Amino acid sequence: MTDPSTAAPADPPSLASRFVGILFSPTETYRAVVAHPTWFGMVAVAAVVAAVGLYWFLSTEVGQQAAVDQAVSTMESFGRTVNDEAYAAIERQTRMARYINPVFALVMAPLMTAIVAGILLGVFNAALGGVATYRQVLAVVAHGAPVSVLQQLFSLPINYFRASASSPTNLSVFFPMLPEGGFLASFLGTIDLFLVWWVVVIAIGLAVLYRRRARSVATGLLAAYAVIGLAIAGVKLALGGQ
Repeated sequence: MTDPSTAAPADPPSLASRFVGILFSPTETYRAVVAHPTWFGMVAVAAVVAAVGLYWFLSTEVGQQAAVDQAVSTMESFGRTVNDEAYAAIERQTRMARYINPVFALVMAPLMTAIVAGILLGVFNAALGGVATYRQVLAVVAHGAPVSVLQQLFSLPINYFRASASSPTNLSVFFPMLPEGGFLASFLGTIDLFLVWWVVVIAIGLAVLYRRRARSVATGLLAAYAVIGLAIAGVKLALGGQ
């Protein structure tokens, strides 16, 4: 039986205090979140930061060229050949990306939050016998937003100076000696340190909500993340013919 309100404060904390609390004292913060579940403010902050950051980055010549290079690299990793015509099409699309991608970020942030919350609710309620509302799980997922905001603030300036749109914190960055396009390099490229942090934060929130051990929840979520990464690397290997 879930009793998420245990030891929660009587009044809901402010958005700012929850933002800081998730980064420095996630367990205590999540006790308040599951007792007073709210999601919109956190998702809005993450979406706006992502949209503004993308608009700035893609408005620069460095950002546009980095986006073109990343698109070409992604297509080639899945076995597609980028000829001159395809390259010109990518360049045309990139010139519009500074308007399209920020809007996409504003739409996808709440949508993906809702989808992830639905999946986790199904797993923990239906499969594991937990008792929680969708609103509570949605609030838990939404409060992973501070990590996403820090990722944007950290990565975009670095990507500008390195003229790249790829994540500067994925594990493949630390193993440049691996063959490009190989299975291990592709797998490590799917594992991002900020995303690992995000998964751990969500695990803490779910542990508070369902009164489970945070370590066991985090282990399960990280294992699922690794399986997804292995699947992506396998698809790239099969399609890329490496």
